[in-house]
Amino acid sequence: MMAASVTRRAVAGPPILWVAALLLALAAALLPGFFSPDNLANVARQSAVLALLAIGQTFVVVAGLMDLSVGMLATLVLVLAADLMDGRAEATLAAVGLAVALGAGIGALTGVLNNALRINSLILTLGMLTILQGVTFIYTDQSLGAPSPAITWLANGELFGLPPSFLLVLVATGLAHVALHHTRFGVHLAAVGGAVQSARQAGIAVDHVVLVAFVISGLSAGLAGLLLLGRLGTGYPNAGVGLELDAIVAVVLGGTALAGGRGSVVASVAAAVVLGMVSNMLNLLEVSSFLQMVIKGGVVIVVILIGQIRPEVAR
Repeated sequence: MMAASVTRRAVAGPPILWVAALLLALAAALLPGFFSPDNLANVARQSAVLALLAIGQTFVVVAGLMDLSVGMLATLVLVLAADLMDGRAEATLAAVGLAVALGAGIGALTGVLNNALRINSLILTLGMLTILQGVTFIYTDQSLGAPSPAITWLANGELFGLPPSFLLVLVATGLAHVALHHTRFGVHLAAVGGAVQSARQAGIAVDHVVLVAFVISGLSAGLAGLLLLGRLGTGYPNAGVGLELDAIVAVVLGGTALAGGRGSVVASVAAAVVLGMVSNMLNLLEVSSFLQMVIKGGVVIVVILIGQIRPEVAR
């Protein structure tokens, strides 16, 4: 009986995959143009920024925490990198270094503050979001600068018939999957999210694990900021507003438990792509932006309900 239960669970698969299959079936029936190579490449490009944010957010949520600062961190990186490059190819490496250093640095600062202050991560990162937004608008309250040709190509170009941004997401997903599921750090991260006191008693360096999780989240936000800059073509100071919530939605849709202890980077990225598919399909159907919000909210609720019902069916 146990073997049969395990088999049924394996066949059922993550609920986000069932939703993706349903969306593809609807697209085949209603939107034949959805499957054109150009449109599929566009979905991949549109999903890349959210996918990178979801990768980093997955690590934080598996630890039983949350990072609301990633959207504004990506925006700050976008603005500073745009001003630094201002369309100049020779400034590309400096901008990439800025994105990596600022992303990892802000992530480390958030992790240190979380460990030192021992306050709810939701409140802490909400405060960090506000600080980063203030810094961004102190720096500029209007669009400025431009990406270099290399960053524009990364976000919008083509390599071996695929979007480079999609290839970057694949590489990042592979590395993150290995880190989360095949390293001691990943085991310790799940242990911290599952029961932090038990993890301490087991000798796990909880503060170090949390710090690394926030650094990964910040680094992901920094890279996402560069991609977003390439997509927009300018340093728009409101570019990342709301992205932090979208990233959390993608993580939840991917099946990662908000209480911590378990999660999947691959499923989070798949959920980000599904959200991109939904947006693309609704745009092709010329659905108003306000109705799109309602439909996307319904998709979120459906996926969560499937995730709750599926274990009951498996038993």
